[in-house]
Amino acid sequence: MNVKSLNRLLQAAVITLSMIAVCQELEKPKEEREWHGKAAGFVPYDFRMPTMERIREAYWNPYDSRILVPEAFGVGWAINFYALLERLRLIGQDLSEEDFLMPGQHMKKVLTHALEAE
Repeated sequence: MNVKSLNRLLQAAVITLSMIAVCQELEKPKEEREWHGKAAGFVPYDFRMPTMERIREAYWNPYDSRILVPEAFGVGWAINFYALLERLRLIGQDLSEEDFLMPGQHMKKVLTHALEAE
């Protein structure tokens, strides 16, 4: 399977899961629609307007040890970069959210040191 076929298959899966999620919500009485949940029983979706709090919970959440977490908006999973960097043992090295979002010399030094240690 080439890259183009794989990309089309992935797009079809996302569209199908999005349609399943919307249909699930539309089947509910209007007052019970939440616009977030799981499509096909396991794929998370959230069609509510994203907030900074939900974006932060998805992409930089020190209170959640999971690396893959539900997206702040859309279908599927996001990467909790805090949990990922913590697993890579980079968090304890004075690495902050700002260092990650705006990488500079400090981030380069931390990553270089981590690679040399392995």
